Amino acid sequence: MAKAKHDFIFVDESGDTGYALDPDTGELRSSPHFLLAALHVTDQSIALVSRHLASFRYYTQFDRELKFPPDRETFHRLLAPISRIAETRNDIHASVVYLDKEKYTGGYLKPGGERPQSQIYFRNRVLRCLLEYHFSRHKLESDQYDLILDRVDMNLEQVENQRRYLNSNRNFRGPRYITHASSIYVEGLQVTDHIARGFKDVVGGAPVPNSLEFVSKRDIATDRETWKR
Repeated sequence: MAKAKHDFIFVDESGDTGYALDPDTGELRSSPHFLLAALHVTDQSIALVSRHLASFRYYTQFDRELKFPPDRETFHRLLAPISRIAETRNDIHASVVYLDKEKYTGGYLKPGGERPQSQIYFRNRVLRCLLEYHFSRHKLESDQYDLILDRVDMNLEQVENQRRYLNSNRNFRGPRYITHASSIYVEGLQVTDHIARGFKDVVGGAPVPNSLEFVSKRDIATDRETWKR
């Protein structure tokens, strides 16, 4: 197999980046967990994923954005073939990092502390953790990669700050390009969204679905050394 010329990493999330307590009950108003998932392909393996998605849409006659809960049979019909492809190749990988917000020991999520609450900075910090973890287990097949993120509301200054933050990290190679896109028209993001959906219950203690056993996973809630950097 010829050497890949380019790598692509799609990233999507599950849960929200907020943290607010109900003043009357003390219960968390936002999601109890947050996680980011990554699907890593190359200019060669992305064709296999795209071919599978085209076949999936043809046989299911599903022409809308792919959004299936993990308890649906169609969820596993979507992901299981990708899992099987990944087992036979060295250029399709997936990773997920997740945290319980109550146990989280880093900055930017909760009010107070040395690093004040910021949803943008919190998401960037978890994204950095995801890429560090992913590259500790899976290498690039080429000399460069594009990072494709599910679009969130960020101004130009915040987008540029994110680019500088990721490219200044010494623990992994920074992306050549960072693209912010809507998953409604990017099939790779729709697959990554389902990886994130599938691990939402895993954070709470549920077993990993069989169709997601190819995904590397890490709980980063209390990873103190990671949050210090």
